[in-house]
Amino acid sequence: MWVVKIGGSLYDTPQLQAWLGTLAGQVDPTIIVPGGGPFADQVREAQQRWRVDDATAHRMALSAMDQYGLLMAGLEPRLLATAGPVKLKQSLTDGRSAVWLPAADDPDVERSWRVTSDSLALWLAHQVGADGVVLIKSAPLTTAREELLDAAFDAYQQQWGVKVRLAHRDGSSDWPALLGK
Repeated sequence: MWVVKIGGSLYDTPQLQAWLGTLAGQVDPTIIVPGGGPFADQVREAQQRWRVDDATAHRMALSAMDQYGLLMAGLEPRLLATAGPVKLKQSLTDGRSAVWLPAADDPDVERSWRVTSDSLALWLAHQVGADGVVLIKSAPLTTAREELLDAAFDAYQQQWGVKVRLAHRDGSSDWPALLGK
């Protein structure tokens, strides 16, 4: 089982639906972690305007991820939108890929903008015992690692020992090769 984070940067691209279709149609179901996309952008603006603390903005950003996740499940009806490691595992046992809605789980991570959906995908992979995490990015994969990943990512990866692979948004047809199949 793999956890696949689909970046918010795919929100207004045709590649979003291509990836959702690819992941929903897999023999081996996956758990999709949504980025925040324009929903998280609104949280950033609200924090700047109203000067709420990072912990509050973090909880708002989890809700933004939920919104993007619900959109994903609405676009691809074969996906189940759910929260909680137990429900996610049950979805996979039933043969369905799932979209994680993180707000209800309130992951035990640093509550700041140093932690984004990239690190949250690591947290979830650790919680469910996934084989690894695939991060789907819009930026060229030759971009420097510190520009591709959030500031807390390397420390969390080292702490939890989760295998990570990067994929470009144009690579949905490369899914089997990405996993070495």
